[in-house]
Formats: sequence, structure tokens, C-alpha cells
Amino acid sequence: MRPLVLLERRSAGSFPGLVERLRAIGEHVFAFGPERIPGCPTLADADALTGCLDRTGCDAIVVVEPAQAFLDTALARAGLEVFDPAFHDAFTQWEHCRLPVGVGVRALSARTWRELGASSPSAAFARLRAEPAGRKFAYDVAHRVSFAESLLDARLGPGLEAHLADERPGSWDLAGFLAFARGREAELRYVPDETAARMDERRMPAPYGFESAECASFPTYVMFDVTNLCNARCVHCPQSLRDEDGEVPDFLRAKEHQSLDTFKRVIDECAEHVVNFVRITADGEPLVHPHLFAMLEYARDRGVGPVGLTTNGSLLREDRAVRLLESGVAMVDFSLDAVRRETFDEIRVGLSFERTLENVHRFLRLRDERGADVKVIVSFVKQAANLGEVDEFRAHWEPLVDEVVVREMISNVGLNEPSENLWPGWDARWPCAHFFRRVVINHQGLLKACPIDWEQRTVNLPVATASLFEQWHGDFYWSHRMQHLNDRIAASSACANCPDWAGTPWELGYEKIVERLVPNAGAA
Repeated sequence: MRPLVLLERRSAGSFPGLVERLRAIGEHVFAFGPERIPGCPTLADADALTGCLDRTGCDAIVVVEPAQAFLDTALARAGLEVFDPAFHDAFTQWEHCRLPVGVGVRALSARTWRELGASSPSAAFARLRAEPAGRKFAYDVAHRVSFAESLLDARLGPGLEAHLADERPGSWDLAGFLAFARGREAELRYVPDETAARMDERRMPAPYGFESAECASFPTYVMFDVTNLCNARCVHCPQSLRDEDGEVPDFLRAKEHQSLDTFKRVIDECAEHVVNFVRITADGEPLVHPHLFAMLEYARDRGVGPVGLTTNGSLLREDRAVRLLESGVAMVDFSLDAVRRETFDEIRVGLSFERTLENVHRFLRLRDERGADVKVIVSFVKQAANLGEVDEFRAHWEPLVDEVVVREMISNVGLNEPSENLWPGWDARWPCAHFFRRVVINHQGLLKACPIDWEQRTVNLPVATASLFEQWHGDFYWSHRMQHLNDRIAASSACANCPDWAGTPWELGYEKIVERLVPNAGAA
């Protein structure tokens, strides 16, 4: 890499001696914009910057703010080693990185700068944040500080300048800043931009990341896989899998229900945070759980929700329908996949078409008779057996329910054959949104990152020993997020060969359906 180092002013502060330190990163150091910086030649505008790239043959622009008093040039050089301007569009030691703000650098490839035609490096980064699809980003994955230390801001500002007037640090690098910040953390906290469409844990704007300030702090979408027992063997579901001897897979052999204590523990924590949606689902059928209604009622009584239930509907006899309507549930999603008996029998093996349809229609009638404010979704997973009745399914259900959801089939992390309609090719891979949107508590009481990971390969710690907040900001989540952001996923990871990222585009998601149907969801 042949870097051009650029000082771009974004705040009032300017630190003496910074220009000389920058020569450790690259020999070509310039200031950008109309204001002059002592000891530094100036590139007045975008055309001047492009011309300088042409003259010097530099293939990357390393961007620094003059206010970065504690810029660590050794750390910057080490981080930039992963940046390939011929492949990557941008590099950062800011967004998502385990560093205090302002200790590291950002960089653009010269190729991307020319392609974007932006008015400034800041405008180019903003464009990449707004339109990240198809772009390649390099993030510094070195775990240099704790999450709490990454919340600090090492740039000149009122708080830092006041303390520097009283005391000088031992060194102007990461170690010097951390020592200087000790005991001053409250005054040196990064002030976040909460208006960003996507952000990191500090609420710093980012190309991919959390989609609200609340979710950056705590998962606003909490799923409970309350059991792995099911009364059906739907052909597109891992519950249908059998080996050559007719045996179920290892991950289904131990039939387990999530404990009521586990559920209550998590709901109690959720009550202390903003949670936009709680979804009760399963690696099976939630209505087989002996304490399901106690779970729903506990969430209601703790004021956590809205709560949604996903079910195949086959076990929803009248007394259960009445109790469900009284439980405080805000939404029920019936997985049906067919409108014709022969198709239903072929796909939803083990269930009765007549009984299931009777249960759903009765639930709708009871809801309307009672005036219950419960939204109803019916779901349809497209597959070979039902492709000819998508329109018929919509025509039957749209007059009756609040939403008809038609989905392409996913692989459940390689266990089933996914729809080819979803596949854009590996080169288009984007970071999987699951790591930034939700948590799952599985039937064993473990936090799980992936809602379609039936083999439990993305589990972390029991919620009995580590809170959701601790795990959301812990090394497990951070490591997986950085692997996805860099598109450098460990070969041992469940995500490595999973094609289901293609079924989770950032502009879509179940929580967006919830926000549309349930007025209180996402209100915070």
C-alpha cells in the first residue's frame, strides 16, 4: 500500500506536532480544505486531492482529524496491514473497533475515491455508510481494549482540553491515553450520534450495524426457542430429517423444554431495558410446552412486549384459544404453507388439514367476538410442492387476517435445500443481520446468536450465569460481528458455508413486519 495521509478538519481542535507524527504512516502528508494547518501543505478541494493521487501514485487515502491528540501511529500502521486498496473500499479503526474513538485511522482506496466522486473524504465515508451494498470493508479486529474503554473519546474537546491544562500524559498514544483517562471516564465519554440509520455499540454511524440507539445498548428483539419437541415433520424443516436408519439427528434426540425460571430471568432483565418485541417460537411447536401460557402471562404482568407467538395451529383447541387471547399476546403467526388439503398433507406431515384450519378460523372468530387487539399472520414458505398456489393462498387469507407472509425457503444453516431465488452469489455476501438485531434463548437456557441454527453451533453462555447485556457486549458477539463485517469468517464457524445470509437482506426482517402491525413495537 502507498498511502497519502490526509488531515481533514471536522472539529475545532488541532493538536500541535501531529503532522510530524503522521509521517510515520506515510511520506505524503497533506491538509484538506480551505483552512491551513501549520507545517502541512494544503489540498483545497476534491479535484486537488485527485490530482495529488495521480501525481504521487498513492493507492490509498489515510484520513486523520487534526483533533486526534492521542493518534497511535504504530497501532495505525499495524491495523493498515489488513487493508488492500485493490480489494477493499475502506478501512477503519473507528466503527465497531475495540479502540477509544480517535486513537486509530480511517482509510479509503484511491480507486473508490475516484469512483464515488465525493466532495471530501468525509462525504465519501458518508456515501459508503448510506450505500454499503457490494462494498468491501476492512475493520481492525485486534482486541486492544475493553468494551468500556472503547466508549472513550481521545480527541480534543472541552473535557479533554480541560484536563490537559492541568496534567500532561506520559505518552501520546493508546497506552498514554488509557492511563490519562483513568478516573476521568465520565468526562471523556464519546458523545454518540443517535440519528444514524445504522451504528456501532457506541452509536457511531456505520455502514452495517445496529438499527437503533436502543438496540446498540440492548437487544430490542428477544426470541425464545422454548422447546425442541414437535408434533409435525414438515418437509422444509429439520424436524423431518432422518438418517439412513430412520433415526433423528443428534441435535433432536434429547427432547427438552426451556425452564420457566429461565424464561422469567430473561423477562426480568428485559423489563429494565427497551425491548420492542418478544417472540415465542421453537425448534418445534411452542404449544407442546407445559408452561407456555404461564410464560406469556408472566411477560404480560412484567410489562414486557409486545409478545408474539409462532405456531402451527394444530393444538390450538378452543380452551387454549381463549386463554391465548387472554394472555396479553399481541400477535399470533400461524405457519400453514398451503391452502389445499393435498399440498398441506405433503408439506406439513403429521398434522390434520381440517383440524388446523378449523383452529385458525375459530381463533379469528373468537378474537373478533371478544374485540381482542391481537394481530394474526399466516405464513407460507415457498417450495416445489406449493408454488402453484401462492396466489390462491393469498386470496383465501388476505380478507381474514392482518398479514400474509410469503417467504423463500432457507437452508437452516445447511440442513435443508434453500430457494435458488435468494442466491446472489458469494461475492455479494453482506454481514448477517442476525448478529445486530436479536438474541435467541434456546430450549437449554443458552443464549444463541442465530435463530435458524438447529445444531446449536452459535450458542454462547447460559443466561443463568451471564446476562443478555453482558453477552450482547461481550467477546462472543463482537468476534462474530467482526468476522461478518470483514467477510473473513472462521472455517470452524457455523456461518462459514451458510448461504442463509442471502435470505436476510438488511432492508427486510420479521421485526419490520411487527413494527408495521403492532403500533407500540419500535416506538422507543
